[in-house]
Amino acid sequence: MVAVIEGLLSKEQVQTIAKRLFGAQFVDGTLSGGPLGEAIKKNTQVSPQSPEYRELSQLVLGAMRQNDQVAVAALPKRILSPIFASYVEGNRYGEHVDAALMGPYPGMRTDLSITIFLNDPGAYDGGELVLKTAFGEQVYKRAAGDAVLYPTHYVHRVNPVTRGRRLAIVTWIESMIRDPAQREIIEDLAEAMDKLVRDAADGEIIRRVEKARLNLLRMWADT
Repeated sequence: MVAVIEGLLSKEQVQTIAKRLFGAQFVDGTLSGGPLGEAIKKNTQVSPQSPEYRELSQLVLGAMRQNDQVAVAALPKRILSPIFASYVEGNRYGEHVDAALMGPYPGMRTDLSITIFLNDPGAYDGGELVLKTAFGEQVYKRAAGDAVLYPTHYVHRVNPVTRGRRLAIVTWIESMIRDPAQREIIEDLAEAMDKLVRDAADGEIIRRVEKARLNLLRMWADT
């Protein structure tokens, strides 16, 4: 299940990140592209050793942890330190599946990927995030601060940039519930609960829906 999260980063946060990225050290992005990196990936990304990296990383992780939609859709257990990526004319990331385990040994299981857009669609041509799903290809090119959250097992790509510069953040989430179908059930029940509360539905119905959600969460969650 794919979730579009509007305004995950505020305008002020996007401006802060853009300002700090202006002077940041970028390195070859193929270094994090796995065994096929050189063949399919061409971009640059901020070095984790860059003075700006720690500050920017904490800002992004803080925004993700405080976002209700991320909490409901992902049920995060752990979130990996983000990558700040730059794509200029001719850069791209061909079709691939992200690694199942990331980070220091033994690694963090990657259940969900998230791409956060840092500049508006008019700033560049191309550069769309394309997900290959059971319903066909889904194409995303969102406003600055918006994010796309999607299962990490999806084959996906970033189309070649043909004008301008695409800036984006990418990171990965290990969910408390590893099974995507179970996560979707929990999310559906949470959204149903929210609607029932907003509509001032019968209290007994609300309690029963919440009972089902909490009991399933208790059965499935791995904390």
